Amino acid sequence: MTHNNQEDWIILVDEDGQEYRYSLDRVLELEDNKYVILIPEIQESVDEEEAHVFRIDTDEEGEEILVEPDAEELDKILELLETDDFGGDFEDDEFGEFDEDEDDDEE
Repeated sequence: MTHNNQEDWIILVDEDGQEYRYSLDRVLELEDNKYVILIPEIQESVDEEEAHVFRIDTDEEGEEILVEPDAEELDKILELLETDDFGGDFEDDEFGEFDEDEDDDEE
């Protein structure tokens, strides 16, 4: 997925101030939670597209934040994505390990 327009990017900032740019693939609702699937601008592999899943939560100030879902949540999301309603083209290895530094702030 290629984006040329700056407004298409979601920029996440870690605790060290490092910025990471993502494009939004989709938003899912599952068991009263909302999740986003984001595609990082910089892919680790040229052979397959990497995707990151975050749960949308609210911090103590009422601001929306993105947090890393636990393993059970990821399993349920993967099951949902594999259904015919979502195209069924996701594989287990597309949701690899998450870098905990990338789940704190959204600009």
